[in-house]
Amino acid sequence: MLVDTRWSAWNEEIQVQVTEGAALGPAVALVGSVIAGAEAACSLQRGDAEIHAVNLAQGLPVRVSVRLARLLRSALWVARMTDGAVSPLAVDDSQSGVPSIHPVPTFADVQIDDDTVLAPWGASFDIAGIAKADTADRAAALVAHELECGVLVRVGFDVATAGHCPAGGWQVQVPGNGAVELPTGSAFATAGTDVTFAGHDPVGGEWEQVSVMAEDALWAHGSAAASLRRGVGAMTWLEQQELAARLVDRDRRVYTTCGWSHPHAA
Repeated sequence: MLVDTRWSAWNEEIQVQVTEGAALGPAVALVGSVIAGAEAACSLQRGDAEIHAVNLAQGLPVRVSVRLARLLRSALWVARMTDGAVSPLAVDDSQSGVPSIHPVPTFADVQIDDDTVLAPWGASFDIAGIAKADTADRAAALVAHELECGVLVRVGFDVATAGHCPAGGWQVQVPGNGAVELPTGSAFATAGTDVTFAGHDPVGGEWEQVSVMAEDALWAHGSAAASLRRGVGAMTWLEQQELAARLVDRDRRVYTTCGWSHPHAA
């Protein structure tokens, strides 16, 4: 029997669904703890967030917690996998129009050595979107391991699953298009131009909405966000990545990759 609950945290709707009724309370506590820790590490809306120390360092090395280092590594991994289409860096353009004596920094200039982060001068991190997807993955894995049940964790538009699968699979909503069946251990994310996604402002372009199934929420999130920025090349790129995806263009026409024709995706 599936039971679930929802609440708001980190400016998102959180959903936890488990296959054992007795596990719901402990699952909510575990998920809430993981979310609170990640938010404290990297939310730019919190004055006490650890990431501010990194952003203020401007070219100097900073020691960070294991938690923040892990989130930053996840963000850099997505940047590499998307060839920079989804970058964790926001370049300081407060002096636009004034020639800079420094080269424009990129994610490739960031170094993380154990618990020490070195970011180039003129850049700051904004990893909230990526961190939320990564947090969904970690929370789902923790619940499944600790409580030995099947679990679905949704943080905003990012969905992760773990543990044993309920009969009929996990039913996940596709915004504006009903639901799809998500096998356990897989993930789902939707990016849209009408929402803030991947820690950045809405992006204009070819696509109105992109939904992606992947092995984890981190990659589903990153590939969906990257597709918004790739424009007409998104379909080819998604096929090369062998991802199941559904794309809606500005005229509301729907396109799907070969993987989306799987019977679990409706």
